[in-house]
Amino acid sequence: MTPLSPLIIRGRTLLPIVQGGMGVGVSAHRLAGAVAREGAMGTISSIDLRHHHPDLLEMCKHNPVQATLEAANQTALQREIVAAKAISEGRGMVAVNVMRAVASYAASVQTACESGADAIVMGAGLPLDLPDLTQGVDIALIPILSDSRGIALVLKKWMKKNRLPDAIVIEHPGHAGGHLGVASVADIPSERFDFARVIEETMLTFDTLGIGRTQIPLIVAGGIDGHAAVR
Repeated sequence: MTPLSPLIIRGRTLLPIVQGGMGVGVSAHRLAGAVAREGAMGTISSIDLRHHHPDLLEMCKHNPVQATLEAANQTALQREIVAAKAISEGRGMVAVNVMRAVASYAASVQTACESGADAIVMGAGLPLDLPDLTQGVDIALIPILSDSRGIALVLKKWMKKNRLPDAIVIEHPGHAGGHLGVASVADIPSERFDFARVIEETMLTFDTLGIGRTQIPLIVAGGIDGHAAVR
């Protein structure tokens, strides 16, 4: 079997497999750490991780206010990152998926940075302020976008902050699950989401902005269910 070309993100050479974030609590430290240990990118979903920690659930039971829930979730996220890194044994990358649409997104970004995550993957909205939230931190920033218009907007905004994405996830709303980049179900069949079209248009955007065509890795998401699809 012909080996797959490596994925290089922020100077790290990876098996070209990116395990997506799955919440609530599906992709936590065990899955993310195991994927990273194989040399790929494992991803922890940052949403409501307190459900994996009985002591935090007990704390929330006795004081069920929003502030307690948020504090418990951030504590759980910190624990999950540390545990995933331990499982990974220094291989691959451990990423944290953060949804921009969630009110606590900035707190989750801060927790990811402080807890030693290797990357932040952000979707469910345009992560225009992600470079501001991570200034001075050596962490890969990876937006999730669905079409070339969104990619161009993020690139232009980030370039004004002297930052480029370390990779971009192109998520097809017709094949991927989760919080997707469409306003309505009727938009899902639109040709503007076709991987080939998005990649071609993104290459033209790179040309226009003076970005090398191989400078930012593009990671397609949705419908990738086997070795043949990966190739």
